[in-house]
Amino acid sequence: MLRPDDLPIVQIVHRPGVIDLAIDPGRAFGTGAHATTRLCLELLLEVAGDGGSFCDLGCGSGVLAIAAARLGFAPVTALDSDRLAIEATIANARDNGVALDRVKRANLREDAPPPADVVAANLMRPLLLRVAELMEAPTRALIASGLLEHEADEVAAAFEPMAERRRLRRGGWCALLLS
Repeated sequence: MLRPDDLPIVQIVHRPGVIDLAIDPGRAFGTGAHATTRLCLELLLEVAGDGGSFCDLGCGSGVLAIAAARLGFAPVTALDSDRLAIEATIANARDNGVALDRVKRANLREDAPPPADVVAANLMRPLLLRVAELMEAPTRALIASGLLEHEADEVAAAFEPMAERRRLRRGGWCALLLS
């Protein structure tokens, strides 16, 4: 079993300092080191000053929800279809001294995302397109990632009338900030 000192550390450079998160993915997806997660964290920092509610769709290890809580978002909701991801998110939140408001299983292919000021969806293209179809509640900002660069235009268009505000690329992967 990993001890907190043995866990991968994700650093988020945030003015005035650096926020360290210890993330143990367990058997869930995500240590925070993948390009799509790093891009989401960068975009999250851009919208963090406005605060508000936050929802992490497909939370995996919980890294985005935990970062959002540490950045002052509240309430914070983390959803995933995988029971192991929910367990990992709860454990990682506890290990990082963060209390998430709601962590639960959800069928992201059938359930509309709950309303939130900022929604992060680090999912693959087919699931992002389905989320776009299901999304009912308006959101101030949507961070969409898990995309290969050539998929970004299609996904951005699927979320209209939201407009693309920023696009980040790294290693063939892409993340979008829509509002």
